[in-house]
Order: sequence, then structure tokens, then C-alpha cells
Amino acid sequence: MSTDDDTLTAVETAVLAVPGVSELYHARPTLSSTIDAAKRLATHTSLARVVLDDDVLRIVIGTDGELPAPETARAAHLAALAVAEAHGLALSRVDVRVARVG
Repeated sequence: MSTDDDTLTAVETAVLAVPGVSELYHARPTLSSTIDAAKRLATHTSLARVVLDDDVLRIVIGTDGELPAPETARAAHLAALAVAEAHGLALSRVDVRVARVG
């Protein structure tokens, strides 16, 4: 497992620990990360649910409906950014999309 894999796993764990986040879905990758995903499938490596496309981290969450979705998405964004920075991953952007509320 590479450092990026460790970082993505840590990001997943942090986002799932955010109050209001009930699920983490597979983010849609761009072409370059699709190629990486195909390589992982060929080697039977598990796929991260968050996607790193160059310097953009993409996250898709479901919320439990207890807290407002924008508030939950913002907290997920901050948690993901903090973990990425702690792992030395320089990002230009963290995209958090809410796929399901409640």
C-alpha cells in the first residue's frame, strides 16, 4: 500500500467520523484515476471511496438528516483537508458532494 493509499484510507476514516455523515460513496474518477482504479482491480487491491485526481480530492457522502447537509459537508471538507495536510498531501481543492440526505 502506498502513502497515497494510506492517506486516502485515513481521509475515509476521518470523514466517516464526522457527525452527520452516515455513508461514504465511491466518487466518480476522471480518466487518469479511472486508469489507476483499473490497475488496482487487476492486482486485487481495494478501491478507495475517495478519489484523488492530481491535486483535487473528491468525496461523496450520505448524511443522517440530523444536521443540515451543508454543515455536514463543510465539516467533512475540513476533516478531509486536515488529514491530507497531516499526511503531507498538497491539495488545490477538496470537493464534497452530498449524494443522500437522511
